[in-house]
Amino acid sequence: MTNNDFERDAIENIQRYLRQLSFHEDNISAVPIDGIWDSETVESLKAFQQSRSLPVTGTVDRATWDILKAEYDKSVALNSPPAMIALFPREPDGYEVSPGDEGVLVDVIQYILSELERLYSFGNVERSGVYDEDTANTVKYFQHRNNIEATGRVGRETWDALAVQHNLLDRYNE
Repeated sequence: MTNNDFERDAIENIQRYLRQLSFHEDNISAVPIDGIWDSETVESLKAFQQSRSLPVTGTVDRATWDILKAEYDKSVALNSPPAMIALFPREPDGYEVSPGDEGVLVDVIQYILSELERLYSFGNVERSGVYDEDTANTVKYFQHRNNIEATGRVGRETWDALAVQHNLLDRYNE
């Protein structure tokens, strides 16, 4: 890498940080992340410096960098979606949850189905942690409604569809 590459990367980081902050602070303008130090980037940086009671120079010294990076990190943490939990096993390939299975994963599937009942009206699924006939029938109905082969078993395709539908529930409730 040349010095120009390092400089371009540094400018892109500054622009990325300013752009993130601009989403939640009206005084900071959104700048393109192009690695070009232009008047738009300088003005956005000056607005940031002013809002943080830093010397308004339009240049990035150590104090400006440290505060800009810390504010960016804080903004990303506060405004990012919550971390997701990966419950469905990645291995073995082709893994399925089937009638007769028991455990936490079955309980989670039953929980998701009970939450989705508001949208699908397929009846209440008892959360027992045991993959019973009622659970299998409800899964079949869900699969049918989502154009998935209606096997009554939860493989990766059905799990992903359940997860997507569950994650959208908040939008339906607004």
